[in-house]
Amino acid sequence: MSFGSQLREFREEYLHITQKQMAQDLGVNPGTISRYESDEREFPIEQLKVVKELYRIPDEMFLAILLERPLKTVRSGNGLRTLDSTSDYANRSADSVVEEQYMRDIMAIAERMAPENRALFFTGLQSFIQLYKNQLDN
Repeated sequence: MSFGSQLREFREEYLHITQKQMAQDLGVNPGTISRYESDEREFPIEQLKVVKELYRIPDEMFLAILLERPLKTVRSGNGLRTLDSTSDYANRSADSVVEEQYMRDIMAIAERMAPENRALFFTGLQSFIQLYKNQLDN
């Protein structure tokens, strides 16, 4: 799932607001929200903190959105809890990621950051990964 589709899912399933309402809240055109959600336009990094604070998105939920993880794995207010059907897979995946030194280094760096900087850090990584994928495709 892309960031845009994560944003749409969060808006519809958790906030229960329209694109028009989100656009009003953020001071943008409703078409802009539509382009963010369809990944036609990159969501501005500086707006991430605004969205997180405006809608009081819990850290676990926000991280799931940034990392493009299914939002159904996050229980609002209870922190990150994996659904039974995916818990074994998620645990194996996390274990294999932590085995790699470079991933441990990235996680250690992120852990020491303030939450708002952590969000920017992961968004930057996400953008870099997308750029890398685009280069591989060309």
